[in-house]
Amino acid sequence: MLPDSAFRHPLAYARRMVLDCSQEELAALIRGVGQQRRVNIGTSKKTVSEWERGREPDETAQNLIAVIFKVSDEQRAGVPWPLWLPAGEFPELYQPWTPAGTVAGLDTVLRSGRMDRRRFLILSGVPLTNVLHDWLITEPDMAHAAAGEGRRISASMVNRIAGRITDLQRDDDTHGGGDLIFEVEALLSLVRHYLNKNSLDDAQHARLWGQAADLGRMAGWMKFDNGQHAAAQRHFTAALRAAHTSGDVLLGANVLAFAAVQHYSVGNPADADNMVRTAQTAVRGRSTPTVDAMLAARQARALAKAGDARACAHALNRAHDLLGQGPHDADPPWAYWVQRPEVDMLTGSCMLDLDRPADAQSHFTRADAAYGPEYVRTHVLYLSRMATAQLRQRDVEAACISTNQALDLATNVHSGRSSDHVRDAVKQLRPYRREPAVRDLLDRAKTVTT
Repeated sequence: MLPDSAFRHPLAYARRMVLDCSQEELAALIRGVGQQRRVNIGTSKKTVSEWERGREPDETAQNLIAVIFKVSDEQRAGVPWPLWLPAGEFPELYQPWTPAGTVAGLDTVLRSGRMDRRRFLILSGVPLTNVLHDWLITEPDMAHAAAGEGRRISASMVNRIAGRITDLQRDDDTHGGGDLIFEVEALLSLVRHYLNKNSLDDAQHARLWGQAADLGRMAGWMKFDNGQHAAAQRHFTAALRAAHTSGDVLLGANVLAFAAVQHYSVGNPADADNMVRTAQTAVRGRSTPTVDAMLAARQARALAKAGDARACAHALNRAHDLLGQGPHDADPPWAYWVQRPEVDMLTGSCMLDLDRPADAQSHFTRADAAYGPEYVRTHVLYLSRMATAQLRQRDVEAACISTNQALDLATNVHSGRSSDHVRDAVKQLRPYRREPAVRDLLDRAKTVTT
């Protein structure tokens, strides 16, 4: 499931990451420090919960919180609540935008990649903006790229890695990333090893950096797809650095486009829009209609989540117009999925967010008919959303049919996000359990979705 909004507050994150304590335990710590300092304060679990949902503590409480987290007065000076709270250990964020810094960041992310941080905060606001700004303005540094030690890597090995990346991308479309993540991280570790230990020429280095970006992006997407949001963002950030070091700005834009999906999915549409706009700025004059269409469609989803119907419509129209220009020789290989059915699917999702279920159903129907059977996860996601659109139009029977079709496919894909969508589709039908078709569906769902 997606993280509760309370766990995206810096206090919740600091409490979990730094102290590893509950709201009640933090309240007790604050009362204890208050007693030591002869300050009468009645902080409770409810008080901490309110802080983590946006209410600002008074100055007395903030002073005690600073003591607990060992934040000095000097560190707090001029920094508003809650930005002075410790943000957890993300050393890769502070690495320089150089090849050595990128390798160090990959090392850190790979070491921490197996940790399940489902309940933890993802970066947003100022820290995220700083990452985007650094990516946008820092010139790629390849001058010291050939400083590796050891034997040369053969061109055939680089080609073999590229082929496996292509296979993994297609496998993810079909099976989801729940199991594939282990192979993706192993391959990313191999690429990192070659970058760190082998003597490479500039062309090989650029290709391997690009492969690290592709694999980091895939790992981030698979982590996100299975609810591991902080781990996903760390992979996306490492992928963005690798794309930057490769000198491939379009690849970096692709990383940001996938990271934007994560942000608008967990309730941060403004950050998602910022990410896409940054990507659009970076690729201007160097892109292709296909890549521009992909970015416009992603931006439309963020705008729909934000409730901006007019701007969303403009972005969708632009995406459809750009796709109408057809493919281009310079289209990157990773853009294979940017086709009319995908934009129709995204359009349907935008219409659903904007409470236009009839329009959503029309786009879902057209797109679903055009998608090939190999896109199993995509079919599961949009059949579930189709059911929502149908139910909002009071067509319970059609919603049951769509949900049953999603259940049929869900057993063939390992994707937490897909499973969550199916569960939500089933849940929304429960108020209609007196109808035979719904009753049968609910009985079936007990064995499929558990």
